[in-house]
Amino acid sequence: MTSDASRPPADAITDLPSAVAALGARSAGRMVPDLDRITDLVELLGQPQTTYDTIHLTGTNGKTSTTAILSSLLLAAGLVPGSFSSPHLQDVRERIRIGGRPIDGEDLARHLAFATPFLEVVDARHGDDVTYFEVLTAIAFLHFADVPVNVGLFEVGMGGTWDATNVIDAGVAVLLRVALDHRELGDTPAQIAVEKSGIIKPDAHVVSAAQEPAVAEVIRQRADEMNAQVKVAGTDFELLGRTPAVGGQQIDLRGVRGEYHELYLPLFGRHQAANAAMALAAFEAYSRYEIELERDLIQEGFANARVPGRLEPIPRDGQSLVLLDGAHNASGMAALAEALGQDFAFERRVAVLGILDDKDVEGMVTAIAPAVDHVVAVAPDNRRAADPGRIAAACEAVGLSVEEADDAEHAMDLADGVTRPSDGVVVAGSLYLVGEVRSILDLDPA
Repeated sequence: MTSDASRPPADAITDLPSAVAALGARSAGRMVPDLDRITDLVELLGQPQTTYDTIHLTGTNGKTSTTAILSSLLLAAGLVPGSFSSPHLQDVRERIRIGGRPIDGEDLARHLAFATPFLEVVDARHGDDVTYFEVLTAIAFLHFADVPVNVGLFEVGMGGTWDATNVIDAGVAVLLRVALDHRELGDTPAQIAVEKSGIIKPDAHVVSAAQEPAVAEVIRQRADEMNAQVKVAGTDFELLGRTPAVGGQQIDLRGVRGEYHELYLPLFGRHQAANAAMALAAFEAYSRYEIELERDLIQEGFANARVPGRLEPIPRDGQSLVLLDGAHNASGMAALAEALGQDFAFERRVAVLGILDDKDVEGMVTAIAPAVDHVVAVAPDNRRAADPGRIAAACEAVGLSVEEADDAEHAMDLADGVTRPSDGVVVAGSLYLVGEVRSILDLDPA
């Protein structure tokens, strides 16, 4: 519990820096597995999350990419979408977007100042103060009501059932592939699926990735209990094929309502093509028969999708291309390895890896090992960062050459020292590291 004395009063929250400071006083990363505070808070705020339609997304990987593609589809259809995601790469404003554009700093400060007296009431009522993530969730609720948006897209922060976003009553629930990641949610994918399937609400439309049988059964049981309709990738819709192209790929999809061919997607990797199929199915579930699904609409939505930090290529004059990817678990690393083999023609690949200590470091290194030639191990700027020595030991165990760096800037210098323009520097392992490197490369916040 954080002392109230460390937090600024509402009238002191006037701009982005003061808002960031007020949020920081609530200890980013602190989690409490219940909905008590957020339920109390939205009641005091007048239930802003009920003033627009909502779509809820969970799963181990792909939530942010699917959300961005879905937001772009909704925008192409003439609707105003709001999206809420986490974590951010460089700027907290990235978490709350309207039509893909981050919230203005003044709006963030205004909503936080408005909410502060209510936060103080809720803090006083509960044993644990409102968390950093819960406050941002409430700000997203308020901002989407204020704009207003037609539909809010909410990614869970972790799990589903006890996530702060789960006070919404989403008409569409999207469950991406469920795999092992946060062990606090369960020791098997099926146990984790129990938490994630908690976002399925009565009479909802459910869009699910192809899941392993035990996970699929958990989702099916929850859907049956909620009288929800389920559409599953590979059965009700699917990725028919893909061809790498300049700046992305060309994909063919079978949606729930029809087939669409030769669609350009400015994102790399088979997994992003699969995310596009999920986004299309979710769009179909939301719009049902109220929006005519013409190919041009879908092409426009796909073509305008942008997902910074997910297989994001950064060209540099006279130097190797930098590829930024937020893969932060073994399944994400496996998808990255596949994309490196299929979508990029680097002569050599040097990976800058920074991983959090509560992740399966050894499994992640094993997954990426076949696709890289050398590793620079570094600790992301996060209190949960794994020691670079642990990453180095995992690399050595699978026969990868490796060196350790003092920080992200040093890591990039080491990578540049062993690469040529025909090579690639792949930054992965943590979104926190990706955000650091984006700043080092002087990229504007995404």
